[in-house]
Amino acid sequence: MGRVVNRDSIIGLPVICEQTGKRLGIVEDIQYDPHNKRIKGLIVVSNSYRSRNFFIDFDDIHAFGEMAIITKKDCQKKIQKEENNNIVGKTIIKDNGQELGTISNIIFNADDGHIEGYEISKGILDDLVAGRSILSGNFQPQLGGDVIVIPVEENIELKSNNRGILNILSESN
Repeated sequence: MGRVVNRDSIIGLPVICEQTGKRLGIVEDIQYDPHNKRIKGLIVVSNSYRSRNFFIDFDDIHAFGEMAIITKKDCQKKIQKEENNNIVGKTIIKDNGQELGTISNIIFNADDGHIEGYEISKGILDDLVAGRSILSGNFQPQLGGDVIVIPVEENIELKSNNRGILNILSESN
């Protein structure tokens, strides 16, 4: 498994073309393929005087750095109009009625774009006290509605991200 990156850590990073050294723009968001559980690419805001958005295919990305994203070539593409597939901010509920929380981040493999998991928030207080959780497993999020419903029999794992005041205090003892 390659290096994992989360969506929040790349939003706002500059995108630079390896061939020309030109700064193409700034990452605004990712585009996600829910059926293949893979990142399709990046939505970038141009640096030009006429601000516009464009798409960079995941396969055209050379590296996800800490300070910038490097593309193999100047590979700007027009954004294809698709249904809203943004799952960040959606609530996840099992089909037995148990609420797992709200998706706050997407974690993916920087080498192949495969979604490794989703960071789940249960609200500000729970996040501070217990920390957020990571939801992973073999399930297919259904997009379009306000809530994502996961069948109980789906093979999912919800594990602690080991952050939060309780986890920090228990580690210091």
